Order: sequence, then structure tokens, then C-alpha cells
Amino acid sequence: MKTTTPCTKTAIPELLSEFWIPHLVACEDLFKHLEYVDQSLKDVRVKALKQNLQDFDDLLFSQVPDGWRLKEYRRRTIITLAGKITYLRRICTEPSGICHAYLDEVLGIRTRRQLAPDAFLWIAETAANLSFRKTAKAFYERTGAKISHWLVMSVVREEGAPILAELYDELTGKAAGTPSGRLRISQEALHVEFDGIHVPLQKPTHEPIKPRWEYERDRQRHSFELKSAVAYAGKDDKRRRAGVVHLALDEQPLYFWPLLAARIAQGYDPEDAYTLHASSDLAGWCKNHDLDKGFPQAEIIHYADPYHVNREVRRAFGGNTRSASHIISLVYARKTKRLIAEICRVIAHAKKGKERSRYVKLLDYLQANIEMIKRGIRNNMGTMEGTNAHVYAARMKVWGGAWSRPGGQAMALIRSRLASGKPLIAPKPDNVLLSDGQIRRRQRFEESLLRQGWFVKETEGHGYEPPRGSIVLTTHMDPDLYGLLYYP
Repeated sequence: MKTTTPCTKTAIPELLSEFWIPHLVACEDLFKHLEYVDQSLKDVRVKALKQNLQDFDDLLFSQVPDGWRLKEYRRRTIITLAGKITYLRRICTEPSGICHAYLDEVLGIRTRRQLAPDAFLWIAETAANLSFRKTAKAFYERTGAKISHWLVMSVVREEGAPILAELYDELTGKAAGTPSGRLRISQEALHVEFDGIHVPLQKPTHEPIKPRWEYERDRQRHSFELKSAVAYAGKDDKRRRAGVVHLALDEQPLYFWPLLAARIAQGYDPEDAYTLHASSDLAGWCKNHDLDKGFPQAEIIHYADPYHVNREVRRAFGGNTRSASHIISLVYARKTKRLIAEICRVIAHAKKGKERSRYVKLLDYLQANIEMIKRGIRNNMGTMEGTNAHVYAARMKVWGGAWSRPGGQAMALIRSRLASGKPLIAPKPDNVLLSDGQIRRRQRFEESLLRQGWFVKETEGHGYEPPRGSIVLTTHMDPDLYGLLYYP
């Protein structure tokens, strides 16, 4: 491999300046010159990266294990943020006949995948804010490489899988008592809020626009609920949450609560949490939470979310804002006996029909959640509706958009991870381990060598020596660590 002395930081700008000055003198236009500089930089990066890969392949071929032979040269194209890079690399075969693209294995370039890790993460992060088609267009404007919106969708789904797998790893490690080895925040009191958000579900055929009442009637059929939650340590003087942890899943409550506890445990030490202030809209799956299993030593205090209580009161009273404000003041004051008496008095004087049924429905709602109301409504909570609106609905409930269940959960996991301030997970190489077919092929080759009776002849350093009977056991580690298997 050719080696040269690296240029200094001042030499590179001088060389580029000498390369660009003739174009500026010829065109005498700053805008055209800037376009020329941008395009020339892209060309230089692509050519330099291509040469780096081929030179590195030359170096790796000089260090291949014994017994390997060169089979052919094969082209490979990958898409990076610098653009498309097409390079030649060697395909080698081990004695058992298994082929290896040694350069791809060492650098972690995935098989049958065009996107490099930097392009993969950029697409996943951009698609969290833009539509798939706009993301593909923005990627083309940045790199000059054309990708389809279907590829963007597959990137989003592929990124959601390791995020969910990380939660299950945390959950299984906690159940097995395995220490995570991660620095976590020690917090005695935690605030947890949870609520559901309905996301439009993809339909097999497009339907015409319906009136609002028909949409609400068919809501359960044409949408699915994402269970979302947020945990934080508290609020500062400007009422901003500190140490926010987000999570949204399309799972049943039986699986959602353990995964939520595992997600909180990634940032906070669950053994140090002695008080858990919970807030929700008092729905069925929210009221019957299982947070006590994830935090067995913590005292869980469940409050009623003020937004939903106010909404139920105002729905019942309609335009009578004065009476609604009076009932809401009783709710905040925790005067439950007087509250129930006032609602019963209103029902007694109400006209039969829809008006009376609204008041009866409000009375049933308050009586079912009277224990939560007795604990009080915390004014410093009730931010879950805003969280759902800004973190999830801003991307997933745009007009005309619809999601499948796997795609919706993957997008929710990506946006919740970014909102929590955590980086996305880069894709892992898929050529780290041999496939089942390659393992069987290597076993058959080793068995045939045993039947042939290969052995290593002891020599004194002179005379004829037969080929060494050595088999490479593994090909996915440092060449100095390769072991040789001898057959006596």
C-alpha cells in the first residue's frame, strides 16, 4: 500500500485555494463559484474515500490467514453522506470454500445494504421530522444520491427494532439481576405521566372525506392507540421539566408497564426512588397500572390529570361556564362530599333527556375516580397532552397521513428517543457471525479432513514438508488471534 506523509492543516487550504482560484477568475461570479466549490468538494471526498478503501483492502490482503486464496475482484457500491462510492475489493475463500469480503467484514459494511451508517442515521433522524418523500428529496439535495421513499420507510422500521430490543435487554437484565454498568441518576422522587394517543391507521383503500361525527364513530376501527408516558425529576423555576424520559409503544398494558419501568431504569436508579408521583386521565389501563412491580419499594401517589377533569366538567355543563367553574373549584379544593352533593342537585333540577344524561355521566366519572380526586390535582403536572401534541401528533397526525402498526411504533420509538436527548442506534454489521449454512459447510469440511487422516508432520527444518493441516476456526476477529486446528 502506498504511504505518504500527511499534509498539515495549513497545507490543505492552500492547495484547495490554488485549485479553485482559476475558476473564480474565469467566472467572476460568487454564486457560481460557490456551487463549483461545493460540487468539487463532493467529488474530492468521493474519490479520496474510494482510494482509501482500495488501499486498505491491499493492506488487509497481506494479512489474511494462512490457507486463504484470492477468488476474484468484485465491485461494491455504498451510499454515504459524501455521495455514492463504488470501489473494488477482493473476495477470498478459506480452505472450506466459504467466501469472505474481508474489507467489508473488518469495516462492518453490511451485506446487501447500500446505506452506510452515517447515511442510515441521517435518514432516520430526518424522517422523524419530515415525510418519507421529503426526506428522500432532502437526501438527494445533500448527497446527490437518489433514494426512494420506500427505502426511507424501511430505515425507520429497521431503526425501531434495536431501540425496542434495548428495552427488552434492560428488562431481562434487571429480571436476572445483572448489573447494567451504566451511570444512572439517583432521584428519590420521580414524576410519571401517561396517556394514550390515537394515530390514524392505514386502510387498504382510500375513503372520501367524512363529516366529523362519522370520523369519531369509526375512530376505533381506523386508528390505533399508542400508549405514551414521560418521566422526569421535577420542574425548575421556569416550569421546565428536568431529566425527561419519553416512551411510546403499541403494546398491551401487560407489556407496556414493564417496558416503561425498564426505560426509566435506563436513566434513573429504580432502587433510589422512594416516591412516584403519577398522573393520568384515569382511563382503564392508566388507572390499573403496574408501576409497583418496576418500583416495588416506592410509594406511588396517583393524581388526576387536571386537563381531563376540566374537560369532562365543561362537556357536561356546555355553555354554562359559571357553574362549570364552580364545580372545577370544588374539584381543586378536594371538597368531595360537597362536589357530589352539587352534582346531585344539578341532576335533580335538570331536564330529562340529553342534558340530564350528561350530568349523570359526569357524576359516574367523578364517583369512579373519587379516590384520585381526594389526593388532589397537582398544578405542576398535567403536561402529558402537550407532550403528545409536540412529540408524537406533530409528526404522526398530519392531515392525510396514516400508519401501519409496526411503522407507527417504530416512528414513536425514534421520536421519543430523540426527545429524550439520546442518540439513535447505528445498525450492527450482519456479517459478524457465520450463517447456519456456512457453519454446516465448515463442519462437513472438517469431518472430511478427519476421515482423510490429516496430520501435521514434525520436521527438523529440512526436506520435503506436506501442506499444513490447519483450519481457520473463525474469521471475524483480529488476524493475530486466529486459532489453528490440528488433526493428529
